[in-house]
Amino acid sequence: MSERCNCHAEGLATFVLGALLGVAVGVLLAPAKGETTRRKLKRWAEDAYEEGKDELEERARDLKERVLGHAGELKEKFSEHAREAKERAGELKEKFTAKAAEIKQQALDKTEDLRGKAADELEKAAKKIR
Repeated sequence: MSERCNCHAEGLATFVLGALLGVAVGVLLAPAKGETTRRKLKRWAEDAYEEGKDELEERARDLKERVLGHAGELKEKFSEHAREAKERAGELKEKFTAKAAEIKQQALDKTEDLRGKAADELEKAAKKIR
């Protein structure tokens, strides 16, 4: 991308240099009164300014379009990755919820088992006391 920008800058520099050389040759080969020459140079400078301005505006529009295009692509990719991350988070939540329910059930089963054993032991101890 930076190579393209260099090419554009080189092209613009070449254009400006060529225009300046053309003006210089024109002034040297067709001498006129100072006032006439100044008027011609002023007109040329105004024309060169307008052409440069128009070209710069066109390149700025092109650059803006490319940037907006890339921004759209990045937004699309980001949305896709965000959607995938959300799906993955949902899957992980389901797995963790299922595992938590399984551990909870195991704890309840173990607690019930221990209660039963404790009740049996208490009953045995009560029978011994009687």
